[in-house]
Amino acid sequence: MKILIIYYTMGGRTKKTAEAIGSTLIDHEVNYFAIELRGKRIEKIKQFDRFQNGDYSEIEKNLNSLDIKPFELIIIGMPTYGKFPPKTFDEIIRRMGNLNNKKVIVFTTARFSGGKARDYMESKVENSGGRVIKKMKFKRLFWIGTKRALKYGKVLNKAFDQRP
Repeated sequence: MKILIIYYTMGGRTKKTAEAIGSTLIDHEVNYFAIELRGKRIEKIKQFDRFQNGDYSEIEKNLNSLDIKPFELIIIGMPTYGKFPPKTFDEIIRRMGNLNNKKVIVFTTARFSGGKARDYMESKVENSGGRVIKKMKFKRLFWIGTKRALKYGKVLNKAFDQRP
């Protein structure tokens, strides 16, 4: 199975989680579409603010390269800010266009909750024609380890194993 893992990360939590899940999908072809805010903290905050205000010029080339056609499963991971994912999530969904009943898994990373952000993501994906088959949240106050993400990835690997 061809799997695309899309993630957005500012501090590294979501990247760590996405890569842990992807590392366990050994029976599948895994590709990544990452939006990683870079630089010192203040630079990341400024970039985050530009994205929140709809200015994606810094990542326009990356966004224009997003092609979901060859993938059978799309996994989307986003951090939680308040009760929502970053607005970049909405732009990614818009750029993907009609998801044509593609199987999608959404997950959030959060310090406190993340549940409403997951529901928001599910709604956006389904309004774009995708079929959310699973929602996950990975939360921890100070740091997110990879233990739960690795375990979840192994479950996915087995569930989607296509060997006879």
